[in-house]
Amino acid sequence: MISQIPKKSSKLPMLLDPGTRGGALFLSLVLFIIPIIGYQIVTGVFGVDGIEAGKWIGVGFTFFTTVLWVSTYIFRVATKDMTYAKQLKDYENAVIAKRLEELDEDELQALVEDIERDEF
Repeated sequence: MISQIPKKSSKLPMLLDPGTRGGALFLSLVLFIIPIIGYQIVTGVFGVDGIEAGKWIGVGFTFFTTVLWVSTYIFRVATKDMTYAKQLKDYENAVIAKRLEELDEDELQALVEDIERDEF
């Protein structure tokens, strides 16, 4: 059974939203160009040897992007914004809704009274 999951609308423009094809393409292009610009600045402005500049820019960019990716993963784990957690929550909500549908009117009324009694 396929459930209808509402699409979340992003407030970001299409080119900045990595969830769209345009955003993924733009982000890939930016991540490709940043080390090249950094290399040109370091070798041209600061006069650093090309081999040394390439080595350190490669290491630094790889380290930076790895740390950035790991931090997004840790953030998604901490906020439980992962596919499994979302599916489990949707399943639990569907089970509760199904059980409520199966209750008789008097059982439902007793449940409502019990909940109202527990709330202070």
